[in-house]
Amino acid sequence: MSVHFNLKRLKPNLDGLGFLIDVGMILLVIANLSLILFDWIYRVEAVQSVMETYTPDFYRFYSDTIHANFFEIDLAFVSIYLTEFVIRWAAAIARHTYHRWFFYPFVHWYDLLGCIPVGSFRWLRILRVVSLMYRLQKLGVVDFRDTAVGATVIKYYRILMEEISDRVVINVLDGAQREIRSGGPMMHRIENDVLAPRRAQLVDYLAGRIADATRRSHDQYRDQLSEYLVHVTDEAVQRTPAGRRLAAIPVAGPRAIALLGDTVRDGGTALVAQIVEDISAPANRQRLDALVDNLLVASSGGGEQLNEMVKETLLEILDHVKDQVAVQHWKQED
Repeated sequence: MSVHFNLKRLKPNLDGLGFLIDVGMILLVIANLSLILFDWIYRVEAVQSVMETYTPDFYRFYSDTIHANFFEIDLAFVSIYLTEFVIRWAAAIARHTYHRWFFYPFVHWYDLLGCIPVGSFRWLRILRVVSLMYRLQKLGVVDFRDTAVGATVIKYYRILMEEISDRVVINVLDGAQREIRSGGPMMHRIENDVLAPRRAQLVDYLAGRIADATRRSHDQYRDQLSEYLVHVTDEAVQRTPAGRRLAAIPVAGPRAIALLGDTVRDGGTALVAQIVEDISAPANRQRLDALVDNLLVASSGGGEQLNEMVKETLLEILDHVKDQVAVQHWKQED
């Protein structure tokens, strides 16, 4: 089990310098944390007695030089951390790493809080080491996965980042749902900025689906349509006085009714077939597109019922997204 280096993944100049800075910062933070830990142990009187007995020279040096000036020494480390933080912030702005220039401190909050030279805030510097190691791991420059410490750190760093990011995303989605429920400007932005620019694509898609569905439905229900037309003709003949008089004619009456049924059936079938053919014909696609477009325009101001339907649809979609975000993938991986 060892650490693997792949320096070929580094690009000349800037990336090589960044790698050296990362390694230097890792060593510096480890040295700083070791000093903090040692000074914390040194505060125990029993430890001081042992040091004074067995290493009197080191005890006097540490007591007079290090422990007495520990706060000032820690401030020296903090000044280096802040300088590195500002340089990385400027680099993130220059590279447009984040959507806004002020996002960097919020993303790297642990680096900023770790610079506070007070009590437990100092231990947040451990996260600085973890983040630097994880960044080098993602770049492929250093591979810590074959080490027990590296595998453990990477695992729990991913868990921490997933849990934090999930909470942030869920809070953002909750805010979007509150705005939708309150009838805020989001609905108008969705209509104007999302649906309106894509209306031509939506029209083309709906017209194509209508033409395809009409053709397939007609092919599937052609026989049922013929039977329905014959049934409607028989019902009409029996209900109307003219039909009853026609049926009362001896011999010719039943034949005339049968001929009328066949004529209505064939005519109706031919009419529907022609309509389906006209709808499906590429030459008439422009008219169908115009019809669908007019329907969309007419429905865009369709009142409270349409707005409520769109609102409920969006809220349900966001609920499903939140459920998916809330899934703890790190548990599934385990």
